[in-house]
Parts: sequence; C-alpha cells; structure tokens
Amino acid sequence: MRSTRDFLTGVLTGVAIGLLTAPRSGKETRDKLKDEANKRSGDLKEQWGKGVEQVKQGYEQAKTQANEYVDKAKQQVDQYRSQAQTEIDKQRTKSQYNDKVDQMADKTESGVNAARESLKVD
Repeated sequence: MRSTRDFLTGVLTGVAIGLLTAPRSGKETRDKLKDEANKRSGDLKEQWGKGVEQVKQGYEQAKTQANEYVDKAKQQVDQYRSQAQTEIDKQRTKSQYNDKVDQMADKTESGVNAARESLKVD
C-alpha cells in the first residue's frame, strides 16, 4: 500500500513540475492545474464510491450467510429438542406402565392372600 502511494505521489509531482515548467501563461497553467485536479478528484471519488459499494456488498453477503448459519443452528436445536422430548415421553410412559404393573401385582398379591385366608380352616 505504501509503495503504491509513493508511486502516485511521484507521478503527481512529475505532472505538477511538467505543468509548471511548460511554456504557457500563468492563467493557462492555473487552468490546466485546476482541470487536472478536478479530474483526479473525480477519479478518487469514483474509486471511493466503488470501494464503498464493495464494502456494502461484502457486508450484505456476510449478513446473509450469518443468517443462514443461524437458521441452520435453530433447525438443529429444534431437531435435538424434539428427539429429547420424544425420549423423555418414552421414559415417562415406561415409568407409568411399570407403576401400573406394580400396582396390579400388589392388588393380585393381596387378592391371593385374601383368598388363602378365606380358604384356611382352623
């Protein structure tokens, strides 16, 4: 970057010296310098505008890509949450089933014991 700037400074200095030493009147030389300065500033403004536009485009691309990554991450989180909820529901159902089986076994055992007691003859 520095070498480019040094080169441009050298070119502009050479142009200025050439214009100042050329066989023209003072007014012609000033007009020529003014025209050259206006042209150079126009070129710089154009380059600046292109640079700003490139930065805007880069920003928009980065923003779009970041939003895509966020959406993908949200989808994965939702998928994992759904899988986890399904597993929790399975475990809860299994636990409820086991509790019911235990209750029925206890009632059956009580019924069997009651039947034994009623069949006992002293």
